[in-house]
Amino acid sequence: MKKKLIGIFICILMTSSAFITSAAIITTTQDESIDGNTITVIIPVGTYQIIKGKQGYEVTIENFGRLLIPGKPNLPSKIFSIALPPGVTVQDVTFEAKDSIVVPGEYYVEPNSLPRVIGEEDPVLFERDQQLYHENYQSTYGVNGPYPASIGEIIGTGGYRKYNLIDVRINPVIYYPISGELLYHPEIIVKVHFTPSDQTSSEDTMIDALPRTEQIAKEIIINYDQAQKWYPILPNGREQYNYVIITLDSLVSAVTPLVDWESAKGKSVNVVTTSWINNNYAGYDLAAKMREFLREKYPSGVWGIEDVCLIGGYDDVPMRRTAQNTGYGQPETDYYYAELSLSDSQSWDANGNHLYGENSDPIDFIAEVNVGRIPWSDPAIVQSICLKSIAFEQNNDVSYKKNILLLAAFFWSDTDNAVLMEYKTNPVNYPWMSNWTKTRLYEDDQSAYPCDYDLSYNNVKSVWSTGTYAFVNWAGHGSPTACYEYYPSQPFVSTDTCPFLNNNYSAIIFADACSNSDTDALNIGQAMLKQGGVGFLGATKVAYGMHAWNDPYDGSSQSLDCFFTERVTSGEYTQGAAHQWALRHMYVNNLWYYAKYEMFEWGALWG
Repeated sequence: MKKKLIGIFICILMTSSAFITSAAIITTTQDESIDGNTITVIIPVGTYQIIKGKQGYEVTIENFGRLLIPGKPNLPSKIFSIALPPGVTVQDVTFEAKDSIVVPGEYYVEPNSLPRVIGEEDPVLFERDQQLYHENYQSTYGVNGPYPASIGEIIGTGGYRKYNLIDVRINPVIYYPISGELLYHPEIIVKVHFTPSDQTSSEDTMIDALPRTEQIAKEIIINYDQAQKWYPILPNGREQYNYVIITLDSLVSAVTPLVDWESAKGKSVNVVTTSWINNNYAGYDLAAKMREFLREKYPSGVWGIEDVCLIGGYDDVPMRRTAQNTGYGQPETDYYYAELSLSDSQSWDANGNHLYGENSDPIDFIAEVNVGRIPWSDPAIVQSICLKSIAFEQNNDVSYKKNILLLAAFFWSDTDNAVLMEYKTNPVNYPWMSNWTKTRLYEDDQSAYPCDYDLSYNNVKSVWSTGTYAFVNWAGHGSPTACYEYYPSQPFVSTDTCPFLNNNYSAIIFADACSNSDTDALNIGQAMLKQGGVGFLGATKVAYGMHAWNDPYDGSSQSLDCFFTERVTSGEYTQGAAHQWALRHMYVNNLWYYAKYEMFEWGALWG
């Protein structure tokens, strides 16, 4: 049913922009019910804004992401996870809206911009991407059909630890490009029809009930409270080994300081060698055997694994090479060891061709465990990294632990990454940042933002090596060994910077750049973990950025940067937990251009 909503819109004109907001009252809780073999979940959407941009309008809804398809309208969208009873099979899903509200006026909704690599761009591939952009634009704006075609769609089935899930995408605003009409749906009803199983397996009724992972489940699953009725009431789990190190026989002694420290913090630590896994588990290769080991052991009815630390070089403690490729190579990832809901034959390698993570492989993007890696196999280097990681955690000096270094170049002439740095350190957005000391190095002659020093190689080396920074963030075009200024294109930080850095004041580093963790090279991330860093999050292949980024829900690598920094600096998350939270937030809000490729390339955390 369509109905006109009259008299409850607020229109405010400003010198810089105009926006319209709906004033409908929306509930903040989700209603759910189960009737026979149907689960019904009511999703309240919330209010929207229509914001005037340079060429048209943008529609936003608080806590919703975007349909980030280049050349197609930029509209609100979000993925929700719905829990299902153990062992059931989904037959179909329907989406209904109680009301379709016609928004007064006619609008040209701006299209999503073309993704651009934040490194050396191949002109042939750029031309290919431009062609796709124009095809998307014509196929959408050239007709008056609804975009998107439906208020909801099935993304796929999967799980989080013991929970059986289905992911659905909700599209609360439908756009008719030629007429300029917008339909807003303030409440969407999702009905999941399923078939019960004749029998359930032990995996369907997994014993798993750890306080921290249950809290994550509550954040993820929209009908979490309802799902508690489908699982037996259990104790909180044994947590026999909640922290697992997978390493080489030759590194067992080197990791002893880390084992002792994590044990002293109250964690139950187990060191497992790749040789033991290789001899005791079946799989296509060692990586597959490692994943199968983790799948068997992570439930709290077995070990109760929450954190995994892989210690060894990429080939010795292997990463998973994936079949995703945008033309710049196939990224390796450790996300393979974090996402454990289904076996390889049901997810990562569903057709058995040993090309992992193909578009046809039904992988879900809710990780069961946190995964980090020390990407070295030299015992002396590994022990040094373990010792400085311990020292980092033990140091409570606020002049160090609440001190951030911000290094921002332009991605393009319309994208000054000082905007990103200022947004995520603004106490208005993140109140705890009022207690942090910020040192800014920007491209001074071009940036509209004030800085402490001009961004240059010598300034970065001098300021960083003499300072005490617990968090360092850089953003610019990248290569495996460096990150570059835009005016002109020259490195401002590289592997040559590392020997000058003080390991007594190592930092967690986010590298918003191409290829800084590229595993086909001795990359700057690996070098930084040896000298200068206790954590490093970078892309394992060519990465993508968003033109004119100025908001966390604009998407692409800048948004991941913002989310990771937010969680780490809050003091409430380990870097491993912050990494998985940020990846999950990117996924559910549709903030990637190439979801699988980008989840994989950003799925490896050094540290």
